[in-house]
Amino acid sequence: MSSADARAYQYRPIYALAYWDTIGRFIEDAVADAADTTGREPRTLFPATVALVLWCWQTRGTPLERGRIFRRRVVEEFIHRGMGHYLSGSKATHRATLALMVETLNPADGVRERRPIPRSAPTKPYAPGEIAALHSWAQSQGTPRRQLDAIALLTLGLGAGLATRELLAVRTFDLELRDDHVLIIVWESRPRLVPVLPEWHKPLHRIINDLNPNDWFFCPGRTNVHPGQVTDFLQRARTTLDVRPSRMRATWLLGHFIAGTPPRELLRISGLKNLAALDQLIAQAAESGTTQPTRSPST
Repeated sequence: MSSADARAYQYRPIYALAYWDTIGRFIEDAVADAADTTGREPRTLFPATVALVLWCWQTRGTPLERGRIFRRRVVEEFIHRGMGHYLSGSKATHRATLALMVETLNPADGVRERRPIPRSAPTKPYAPGEIAALHSWAQSQGTPRRQLDAIALLTLGLGAGLATRELLAVRTFDLELRDDHVLIIVWESRPRLVPVLPEWHKPLHRIINDLNPNDWFFCPGRTNVHPGQVTDFLQRARTTLDVRPSRMRATWLLGHFIAGTPPRELLRISGLKNLAALDQLIAQAAESGTTQPTRSPST
């Protein structure tokens, strides 16, 4: 991709819009030069770069100079101080991207020792009240299409326990509709058949009626599958709720455990590789007074 093409790519994160007149050109030029040198797509460089530059300029008061911002020491400080609420996987992804930016834009900066990123705490399932809030959030989306997309996200996450990339890859023809149950064919890294919880059949049928067989079930109209597509959808929603497929999956797993699904069957439909992965759920189930944590709305 040429520098001109890279600069033509439009990326306007909502949280940085108020400052884009000040920091936008600096970011766009940096991403364009890095994309031109490395061959990376600008869309893969923008999220981490915007986050770093905004934090440096707004929090540290760092001038918009490449030699002051694109430094390994500054990147490490940002990872550990500026990304406190992020999961360790997101921190690692941003760190890798920003390391590439530093190497490309400020190669004279010496290699420094990296501090290890702490392991994330076990993913916490949603409580019943939180699930009710998610239903309200889905129904309150600004357009009928976004309402269906939000319901599709909840159906695949809370109703089938699919991980982010798995739910993004589901097409309408991957659904098997039978007399008394619905199955989803998962083709990703853990191929399997996943039964959808009965209380999610009605929302699922509502979505199918609006789609063609080859459409993506979540956000139809996409041309590919990219993990950032869920994040993009949620950023446009402008919600303060913690809407995460990983928490939906943990809630789905816990619901099956509480309902008494045999461990071997749960391993099969979840794609987990061993029973040790259920240890955290056992502890959570012991503390939970919930018997139906993944109940869907009746509409």
